[in-house]
Amino acid sequence: MGFFTKYYSKAILSIVFGLLFSSCSTLIEGSSDDDLEEGQIIYKISYPYLDSNDIGLNLLPKEMTLTFKGDHYKAESIGGMGLFAAGFISDNKEKTMDYFMKVISSKYASRFTNKGVKRFHSDFPSYRLEKLDTTRNIAGMDCNATRVIFYNNIVSDYIIWHTDQIKLKNSNWCSPFPTISGVFMEYQVQQEGLVLKMTANSVQRDSISPDYFKVPLDFKIVSNQTLTRKMKEAFMSFDY
Repeated sequence: MGFFTKYYSKAILSIVFGLLFSSCSTLIEGSSDDDLEEGQIIYKISYPYLDSNDIGLNLLPKEMTLTFKGDHYKAESIGGMGLFAAGFISDNKEKTMDYFMKVISSKYASRFTNKGVKRFHSDFPSYRLEKLDTTRNIAGMDCNATRVIFYNNIVSDYIIWHTDQIKLKNSNWCSPFPTISGVFMEYQVQQEGLVLKMTANSVQRDSISPDYFKVPLDFKIVSNQTLTRKMKEAFMSFDY
């Protein structure tokens, strides 16, 4: 089994599913004029537990874009020299998420409800949270720190840096950390032993069209189980 088989499929699975909490926040009360209501966050993706000299690392996604407006946001990442894309569109008011993936010319999408999201998070490792009395500026945003302390996990404890300067309404429903308020600016996700570290590289104020949060018509709508199976099958067919 080659690098692509072992790691790229896990990376895409992590992006599609593990990134459920990439933008989870609560509505900010009494926000200032400097707070963002719509725009984009560009995250740099790194792989802290992989050998940096492995040539296959070049195939993995290096960046994720998160676009937000009101009750909606869209997270998307592209890898494999543009042949593969994955992400999701969240309707925070209706509590639905439309996951999508493109593998060369095949395009699939599936809608997850609140129940489906909770079912996915049911296997997330048990943890406790520790608020830290420290701040940091990431991509121009003032951030607070919360340490995630796991009771039993293959991944070490880590710190989530989150900001209250970006407004996203009612989006904590999707998070394995629902008690943390604020948009995550630096955090980690894990899937089947693969760890991705996300660090916000830039935050852009922009006017976003509501049409951006619609799945294109050329994507085939499938069940949640079928989407997961198609994803694994597609990437397991490669053996670099």
